[in-house]
Amino acid sequence: MVKRERGYPSPVKLLEDLWAGWRSYALFSAVELDLFSHIAQGRRTIGELAGALGASERGVERLCDAMVAMGYLRKNQSAYTLSPLAETYLVRTSELYMEGLGTVGARALLNDWTKLKESVVTGKPVEGHSDPQGRAEFFRGLVTMIFPLSYVAAQAALKAISPSRRQRLAAVLDVGAGTAAWSLPFARLREDTRVTAIDFPPVLEVTRQYVARYGLEGRYEYVGGDFRELDFGKDRYDLVILGHIVHGEGPETAQALIAKSAAALREQGMILLASYIPNYRRTGPPLAVLFGLNMLLHAPSGNVYTLKEYRAWLKAAGMKSVKTVAVPAPSPVILASK
Repeated sequence: MVKRERGYPSPVKLLEDLWAGWRSYALFSAVELDLFSHIAQGRRTIGELAGALGASERGVERLCDAMVAMGYLRKNQSAYTLSPLAETYLVRTSELYMEGLGTVGARALLNDWTKLKESVVTGKPVEGHSDPQGRAEFFRGLVTMIFPLSYVAAQAALKAISPSRRQRLAAVLDVGAGTAAWSLPFARLREDTRVTAIDFPPVLEVTRQYVARYGLEGRYEYVGGDFRELDFGKDRYDLVILGHIVHGEGPETAQALIAKSAAALREQGMILLASYIPNYRRTGPPLAVLFGLNMLLHAPSGNVYTLKEYRAWLKAAGMKSVKTVAVPAPSPVILASK
């Protein structure tokens, strides 16, 4: 054993990483109990919350204190209140409530990570994520959970486009639309805006619900099918949105999807591309690199791609300018102009 004259490194980071799942399951439990909604309704003491949740005071107190430590609650003597983050995303009546976080997040995502070793050995996703029907059902639940994350980022991306350019975005193609989170802000721009939403038919049922929620039914049309196989047409759209779908594809398919999207654009049209983007060496940021492992678990050939790769693919497809826009998300949004 090698002696270290200057002492040993602290094991705290190792413990934090080993037990990081504790944070996830504590949050999932709080969401499944609807803890945050009860606090929003005015139940702020342990006694009030335990009674409303039908739970033990001992358990509720420890869960609430954990949520304080994690930044979702605030504590003033014996009363708990919501942080802005919890009030916005974790209260059931909020417009941006993360529906399905406790079910899709815990069961369909984190539980798959218990099979990571198997996926690393085989190079294949976990069972149920290879066939189209299984993927469609998975995405049907996933898109509702991530709606607020994408919607907030989409609004920020829209603001980064000049007002004169925004007004030219009348025809929009939303590829892998999900809840239409990425296209809804653009659909509001002008009364004659028309959005074509492409996704699996079961997912489009969810798309219709969210479009109706925002009162924009007359501005959307729906095309059911696999976007890999569908024809996008030529010179038809002012904006093509690729919102968190490219990382589900292998390099060749990803490049083909970008090329097909560019061909569908009119002159001076734009591509909005959102994804988890690691640095050029793929050494960080941690969330972007870890998402690459997530793709190993959930996509037959998906991966995360660097900005250098995206820039090369977009330029090869005929896009003249490629820039990034900072948004409230783990990675910037790419805006490319034809």
